Amino acid sequence: MIGWQVSRLTPKSETNRDFREMRFTPQFLDELRARLPVSEVVSKRVKLKKAGREWKGLSPFQQEKTPSFTVNDQKGFYHDFSSGKHGDIISFLMETEGVGFAEAVERLAAMAGLPLPVATPDAERFEQRRKTLHDVMEYAAKFFADTLASRNGARARGYLADRAISPSTQLQFRLGYAPGERFALKEHLGSQGISVEDIVEAGLLIAGDDIPSSIAQVPLLDEYAPDGTAFPHWPGRVF
Repeated sequence: MIGWQVSRLTPKSETNRDFREMRFTPQFLDELRARLPVSEVVSKRVKLKKAGREWKGLSPFQQEKTPSFTVNDQKGFYHDFSSGKHGDIISFLMETEGVGFAEAVERLAAMAGLPLPVATPDAERFEQRRKTLHDVMEYAAKFFADTLASRNGARARGYLADRAISPSTQLQFRLGYAPGERFALKEHLGSQGISVEDIVEAGLLIAGDDIPSSIAQVPLLDEYAPDGTAFPHWPGRVF
């Protein structure tokens, strides 16, 4: 019998405290938004024309002939009817410049002349811990992908082929396979010098058990990671 098994494997420390919130408090972000009208930020990329209480222009997200992109300074947001995208000055910079949350905030703070908050020792320690756990998750994602490509992943590859998921698509989305051996992942990560403590903290080992076995895996990335990277978590198809 085949059924869905979902494993959301987000590191525990990520669920407890978010580094960007430690460095950029809600008060700081509110002050940043108050100092920079949305139209001022958007107009550096989009030619805007006043339309009543709003501004209008051509979509920066896709080509169009009739303006469907609106900016409302009073409400502090933009909305693009052609693509459905909606957000504030931070998300606009992230979308149009291809930068992460932290870099977008830093650029906007410079534009507004707003000094950046100084990172506390606790925040710095948290960020170092976050990077360590990100490395653990990256090792796990590679292990799953390598297992899928190996002899042990033949059945999973057959399943994906039956679903018309090509090898190139598997590589693009970093699909993987969790083998049937109960502690395969734990033993593999241990051989890379990763401690059990870090494996548990990353959410990959729970109550002494490895994640469910015999699963076709695909890593999903969380949005708004402070540096544009993210921790994967793996929904999967159980065999």
